[in-house]
Amino acid sequence: MRVEVADDIGFCYGVRRAVEMAEEAAASGERTYCLGQLIHNPQEVERLRAKGVIPVEDLTGAAPGVLVLRAHGTLKGAVEEAARSGMRVLDATCPHVKAAQEAAARLYSEGYRVVIVGDPDHPEVRATNSYAGGECVVIEGPEGARSLGPVARVGIVAQTTVRRDLFESVAEIIASVAGETKVVRTICDATMRRQEAVRRLAERCDLVLVVGGRNSANTRRLAEIAREGRRDAYLIETAAELEPDWFRGKGSVGIAGGTSTPDWIIKEVVGKVEDMDKAVIREDSPEGAGGNASGRAEGDAPGSAEGRAEEPTAVPSGGAENAPGREEGASPGVPGDAAESEDAAASEGEEAAGSISVPEEHAPAAPSEPQDGRIYDESLKTLKEGDVIPGRVVSLDENGVMVDVGYKSEGIIPPNELSRKQVAPAEVVRPGDEIMVYVLGVDNQEGVLRLSKRRADEELAWQRLEESLKEGRIIEAPVVQEVKGGLVVDVGVRGFVPASQIERGYVSNLSKYSGRTLRVKVLELDRSKNRVVLSQRVVLEEERERLRAQTWADIAEGQIRQGVVKGITDFGAFVDIGGVDGLLHVSELSWGRVSHPTEVVKEGDEIDVMILRIDREKGKISLGLKQVLPDPWATVATKYPVDSVVEGKVTRLAPFGAFVQLEPGVEGLIHISEMSRERVSKPDEVVSPGQSVRVKVLRSRPEDRRISLSLRAVEDDREKKRVDDYLSEQRSPDKVTLGEVFGDILDEAKNESQS
Repeated sequence: MRVEVADDIGFCYGVRRAVEMAEEAAASGERTYCLGQLIHNPQEVERLRAKGVIPVEDLTGAAPGVLVLRAHGTLKGAVEEAARSGMRVLDATCPHVKAAQEAAARLYSEGYRVVIVGDPDHPEVRATNSYAGGECVVIEGPEGARSLGPVARVGIVAQTTVRRDLFESVAEIIASVAGETKVVRTICDATMRRQEAVRRLAERCDLVLVVGGRNSANTRRLAEIAREGRRDAYLIETAAELEPDWFRGKGSVGIAGGTSTPDWIIKEVVGKVEDMDKAVIREDSPEGAGGNASGRAEGDAPGSAEGRAEEPTAVPSGGAENAPGREEGASPGVPGDAAESEDAAASEGEEAAGSISVPEEHAPAAPSEPQDGRIYDESLKTLKEGDVIPGRVVSLDENGVMVDVGYKSEGIIPPNELSRKQVAPAEVVRPGDEIMVYVLGVDNQEGVLRLSKRRADEELAWQRLEESLKEGRIIEAPVVQEVKGGLVVDVGVRGFVPASQIERGYVSNLSKYSGRTLRVKVLELDRSKNRVVLSQRVVLEEERERLRAQTWADIAEGQIRQGVVKGITDFGAFVDIGGVDGLLHVSELSWGRVSHPTEVVKEGDEIDVMILRIDREKGKISLGLKQVLPDPWATVATKYPVDSVVEGKVTRLAPFGAFVQLEPGVEGLIHISEMSRERVSKPDEVVSPGQSVRVKVLRSRPEDRRISLSLRAVEDDREKKRVDDYLSEQRSPDKVTLGEVFGDILDEAKNESQS
């Protein structure tokens, strides 16, 4: 019977991270708690309990210690309560779940009605809801989406393990009835890959075993997918549940596991399956009683934790007895007698360290005999295929590179083993360079040592990647090319950064990353498949979280901070001021009237803003832009003195008059009585919004931000000027009056009458 293990099996990154964090916390000696189950696997939860990780329903009466937030999320209120009680909080929330929580919180703060597509009773969904004020609508499928009804603005997120086709159909239905829809796809890629792997397994195998906790929605879904393939499929939690009758007449068995299924349980199942296969062979065919169904010696070592080889190595069937509750230090899945044999071997090693036994034929010669030849031979390295050793470049030409590795002869590196890139040897190394090389083979007859720098580089790269994954280190990864779904990077071996793991948000244009170097962390590593999955998003989110914590610690009302405009809505703009988004309301954008935020700012703008208000409980910050700009009212007295006539634009009308903008931020009022010398019933009889007018400043009170203006005074001044001009024209020397014409005649007549 052929036994095949699914391509993706065992803990996902988020679950493994949570388990490791919990184990480290318990190992430190602190009392370690978890609200509910850390992960959805009862056997692993019990194993962790034995190590000191205690699941509790609440923290009432709990002694001081550390609270590990479970992988699928914890209610926001419970986290805050734990922090207030002095409990040290370790956030082991899966990064994908964390992203869903942040997305829901962000949509809620932006005024969206938040919809979560998922199971309303699932802890992850309840936790995500708590980060959005507990006001989310949880929809399980299309029927729920149709009953939602018309909504002005809807933001949609997903339970990380929900089916992608289900999520998309729900989002499509909601978008058809909502005024505005914002969709954040928070489905975990690892879950999707796991489901696809089970689907392929069900197509190839006669029997499928899905291993994992029955309380895991993810595992139950895998079992459903296996059964959809019309194959025999069983959901089991441990190897003890296996039944021999399941395997009769089956030519192939596929084994899959949920993201919360530990490696030690999978090993036990694989071993028990192979043992049952051998038992069935012995029962059905006496000739096969001594055979090995898998073609493997009975003493072979257990398979790798990943369990991804087509022919997994058998694990002794007695391993199930060493599940939760085994003695501390025993390896999961290894029976007690095996552990004892390991202890015995260690004991023998300790004895050997004190007294080395040398076979008689290799015993040292008598002191009187010459030993120079033996000492020389012992000084030479003993090399075997697969060794990675240091060497020094002696010479190079088009045929390859000669390297001195301290062996009886120099080794040669063929050109195609110098680098992963096909380049000339001189572009890779120079004589005298110290390099690491991989031993391809030792030809004892011809004394030729064949080496590879390329494979040594890859071997060392894998070691660095394994250390980086274990320690969570950041590494630099130059982008090699853009491919469908992500970027190929060079980390000593070929690495892949999925599009969803490049930035914190959605990336539509991958080509812009060509030639750039990313700062990434290792998400997944499978050397047997040459698979390296990396994430820059994790790095950015961790840095943002640190920056966010520092910002909340330092921020205060009245501060002026530099920020970046991240998003724009009708009512304002969201500005990142250091890992924390604050709202810059449209009324605080300018001293003048603003119809829409895009009149003042655009996404990506770097601006200085003032912290106006802080609500730490709700995590909200109100910002102001106009407060960091000059106040236009400070110069009103000099720019618009009383009795001056100025130009302005009518902005709005009121029953008692019209408001006129003299400049952005400075508005004056034309009272209805100052609009015309004639009686005016309504302001719109004289002016209309948007109209440019010339007005006279009657009164100015900058301290109250008020200016009184008049249209009538301008009209009066204009009329008075016309009268003055007319009178002035009447006194012009070019004009002849009656007095001037008859003046001399009258004077003569007057003189004659007097004489």
